[in-house]
Amino acid sequence: MKAIILAAGKGTRMRPLSDTCPKPLLKVGGRPLLYHIVQALPAEVDELVIVTGYLGEQIRSHCGDQYLGRKIHYMHQEKQLGNYHALKLAKSHILDGERFFVFYADDLHGADGIKACLDYPRAMTVTTVEDPRRFGVVQLNEDGTLRRIVEKPKNPMSNLVSPGVFLFDHHIFEYEADLDVKGEYFLTTAVQKMIRDYPIYTVHSDFWFPIAYPEDLSRAERMLKEMSVAGQV
Repeated sequence: MKAIILAAGKGTRMRPLSDTCPKPLLKVGGRPLLYHIVQALPAEVDELVIVTGYLGEQIRSHCGDQYLGRKIHYMHQEKQLGNYHALKLAKSHILDGERFFVFYADDLHGADGIKACLDYPRAMTVTTVEDPRRFGVVQLNEDGTLRRIVEKPKNPMSNLVSPGVFLFDHHIFEYEADLDVKGEYFLTTAVQKMIRDYPIYTVHSDFWFPIAYPEDLSRAERMLKEMSVAGQV
């Protein structure tokens, strides 16, 4: 089973740290963010597809052909055209009927929530936040499947958001994302089209720490230490 990790972004909000280091290699607790993501993957995932872009050669040099015991395939996103465009670059590595995970390469996630997605044919994690405006905001159907997802809305319809963990099958590639005003193709718009034909089940995340700004790295490190002391990691 594969996990596609979208690691092509410039990490502009992480400057100046990201001026010389790609965001996925910035460290929390002495380990790169990429390490924390891969470490949380279930044992079923034995291959990675990493989509690189900005300073991508550093990611290739750091990870090599295998990372934490998992074989790696690399794809390169030449232009910053959004996360859906990055995902489509990995399409050649996915077989018809094959399920695969998709992650953004800049957040910390709990292993239990990721693992629980495997109970469904297609799934995503969700969680609540105080200010959802900078995330993909979601609404659910009564059966817990995804009803609606909107990327970074000015007027959020709920406080429930997507932490960026998805379990897809090849059908996601049948739906084109819409071009955003910033000239990017967002995955969430393709997901919104897909759920008309193929339901996506939701799993409440057991842990999620978004990393957006330099100060988030030290905050995340403190939280991981507290969880370790409490025996939660």
